[in-house]
Amino acid sequence: MNPEEEVKKLNRVIKQYETVLLSTTDPVQRQRVARELEKLKDYRDKILSVNVINESALEEKKMGGGMLDDFPFLKKLQDKYDERVVNDREVDHIYLYMKFFESDFLPFLSETKLKLDFKYSLERDSFYHRFQELLRRLTDLVNEIERFESGKFRVDIEEEMKKRIFKMKRNLSIELDRFFKQVNKFATDLLEDVNGDALKCLNGEETINFDAIEGKRYLEGFLVRDALEEVRKFSLEIIEYLDIPEIKLKE
Repeated sequence: MNPEEEVKKLNRVIKQYETVLLSTTDPVQRQRVARELEKLKDYRDKILSVNVINESALEEKKMGGGMLDDFPFLKKLQDKYDERVVNDREVDHIYLYMKFFESDFLPFLSETKLKLDFKYSLERDSFYHRFQELLRRLTDLVNEIERFESGKFRVDIEEEMKKRIFKMKRNLSIELDRFFKQVNKFATDLLEDVNGDALKCLNGEETINFDAIEGKRYLEGFLVRDALEEVRKFSLEIIEYLDIPEIKLKE
């Protein structure tokens, strides 16, 4: 890792720690996070003091013009749905990702479309309950944002509501990151199996078809092996979009 890449990584981790410091009310955690934050900033300063680094190279991608080119699924989803949930771009994007996963990928992960051995069947089945919990969290977040945007609350609790929304969004992002990292590993493992002994995925060469009741889906006509690759790419894109450093998952 060159100095520019290392400083970029440090900047992302520092930002996450600053987020925790702002949102937590636990004095013990605040003290611990503040110590770690100071160490990270000191380390970053040392790198910058001994290396000549172009500041523009350290700037993270902004949510603007060319940003969607880095997230092709999101770009297609915005063109497809053309809707806003709340006046929060990140929450809108998360909503689109989750809506698409629910309507076009979860049906593929059913036992009728994806035939697996016992172990992977159990893991696949766990995705449904976990995703429903994530949808519930998203709904709670959207309701809280709508309540804030309506202005129908006491003025003296405005800051408290902002912090609550901030924390809800952060926690949802962390849980989504965990979920889609597991989905990504699941799809990657099955792809390796399909290209090998095919002992875990039992129908890798079958073509996916949805009946009239199920309706038209994104993966219609895909081979199972190719559909798994789409699941892998989709989950990886969400992970990259959320950009949660590994260190945050230890909180």
